[in-house]
Amino acid sequence: MKLTAMVTAMVIALTTPAFADISDCEPMHRRLADVLGSPAQAGAAYDKLMKEANTYGQPIASVVDLFIAVCTASDECNP
Repeated sequence: MKLTAMVTAMVIALTTPAFADISDCEPMHRRLADVLGSPAQAGAAYDKLMKEANTYGQPIASVVDLFIAVCTASDECNP
């Protein structure tokens, strides 16, 4: 019984962050599409931002927020 509980706890602990990222993905894509003007550009930008976030060990939400702030401030990304 203890072994089953330990294995279950480990699975929950390891998969919870992955599920949290999935639910956060959709709003980030929407926000990027609003700033960039199209879902296709948002998808491409998200993929690049995800690589940057992984490279530097930053949360993707922070990288997306920073990208949107810079784009909005510079007026280069407005549709």
